[in-house]
Amino acid sequence: MMDRRGLIKTGLTGMMAGLVAPTMASTVLAPDAKMMPVDTRNGRNGWKTPARRVVQIKNCRIGEGSPKIIASTTAKTPEAFLKIMKEYAAMPELDAIEMRPDYIGQMDGKEFADLSREAYKIAGSKPVLMTFRDKTEGGGRHVTDDWYGQFYDAVLDKGAVDWLDIEQFRDIDVCRHIMKKGKAKGKVMMFSDHEFGWTPSEDEIIRRLLLQEKEGSDILKLAVMAHNTGDALRLMSATWKVRNYYSDRPMLTMAMGRWGVLSRCTGEFTGSDLSFAMVGGIPSAPGQIPYKDLKVVHDVLHNAMYPQGK
Repeated sequence: MMDRRGLIKTGLTGMMAGLVAPTMASTVLAPDAKMMPVDTRNGRNGWKTPARRVVQIKNCRIGEGSPKIIASTTAKTPEAFLKIMKEYAAMPELDAIEMRPDYIGQMDGKEFADLSREAYKIAGSKPVLMTFRDKTEGGGRHVTDDWYGQFYDAVLDKGAVDWLDIEQFRDIDVCRHIMKKGKAKGKVMMFSDHEFGWTPSEDEIIRRLLLQEKEGSDILKLAVMAHNTGDALRLMSATWKVRNYYSDRPMLTMAMGRWGVLSRCTGEFTGSDLSFAMVGGIPSAPGQIPYKDLKVVHDVLHNAMYPQGK
């Protein structure tokens, strides 16, 4: 039987071996410029963070600096819609406007294309995103894939927008048709996925975002419903990994609901380049923060992370 002194000696020997052995082939994380491991044994450089691609729409540069703040219209009539567009255009805290035709009655693509031209003029210098969100993903109406494709065709042919959102899990042929046509017309195209019931695994979040990139999405977008703070952290971690390991595309990710609020504020930390905000006390999705408050939080975090512009 080993005495106490022998046991301690054996433990110390094992501990020292544990400390010494890893130095033979250890890895460390380099500073911000190199986020992947550096091989200290062979003295080789680490894998560098992918250079972030910047998407410029009008004067708005998405993919650099603080996350850009965007607000959605929730009006249910054409008159109210144009009124909201005018109000949003006058708000300096908002960087972009999302037009949501799914909330406006039973309007078809041609009718909205006409309305969008007037709305686009009102928006002035702010980028205009057009999104028709199906009711199954939190939107105002449920429509078939064929109807959805025809709506986007009409808007691309006769409407006025800078940027379009395409639901990722629509019929793939419909999605690819919209993507191809939008790109040909010089529009910024963005696939999106919304899970209003749950938060997928980290691997699944990453897989979906990379599928969007594979299909040509200029900006990657994914929203999940957080049922606890762990769900939000999982979304944030997946976003950080996509940004630093896998993709150079700008992203828009968020965990919805009260447990996901932090994810809407910390995009500059995790790699999400846009954040939706609430205007007038009416959110377009659960957990949105009033736009002026979100602007303050973004500025505080940015100035703390990059003091004096560093």
